[in-house]
Amino acid sequence: NPSDARAMTLMALVLLSLFGYLQPWIVTSSGSMTLNAYDLAEWASLIPAKRATSPPLVASLLLRSQPVILSCLLGLVAVGRKWMAISAIAICLLAAAQLPPFEFVYDVNNLNYRQQFFLAALSFVAGMALLPMNHQRISAMLKLALAIIGIAAAILGLSGATTLYSQFGLDAAYGAGHSILILGYAGLAAAALKDSLTAPQLQL
Repeated sequence: NPSDARAMTLMALVLLSLFGYLQPWIVTSSGSMTLNAYDLAEWASLIPAKRATSPPLVASLLLRSQPVILSCLLGLVAVGRKWMAISAIAICLLAAAQLPPFEFVYDVNNLNYRQQFFLAALSFVAGMALLPMNHQRISAMLKLALAIIGIAAAILGLSGATTLYSQFGLDAAYGAGHSILILGYAGLAAAALKDSLTAPQLQL
């Protein structure tokens, strides 16, 4: 089944991006400071000066935006009941993984916890809302836009984090995770661009 094979390929690219998100983005001689994007966002959020910026916690927001983008892509690449069910489960798991610790209930004014909760809710709502997307051209355009946004957010987020590392005198090098995530997005962007060129024109 060609459509099933294509859905599997797109899903594999999304999972490749997620794999990259969980792999080291910054590598240091000290293993304790070798962090993936998720941990890097948490580390950046602990620096008091970053909470006082306007808007606050920008580096953390850029890094934490990746699961939101991936949740949306999971919704868009799902074709047919089987893939929609798989995507729905994955979206729920991604949203749950982004939730702040239980202490958020007692500290609702904590900017870091609020950011995590908002992004977790956005992942769930946006990902589920995009599951029934059936229009090929709109879906392709959204996938292309999300992949480009994901690449930009990854580059800017890592740049912001490495700036913080240098301020603390830490000697850091880029890990493979960042490149793997961008590779996955590039594959999705290429597939989406092809689909947008071959899909039927929108009827106004």
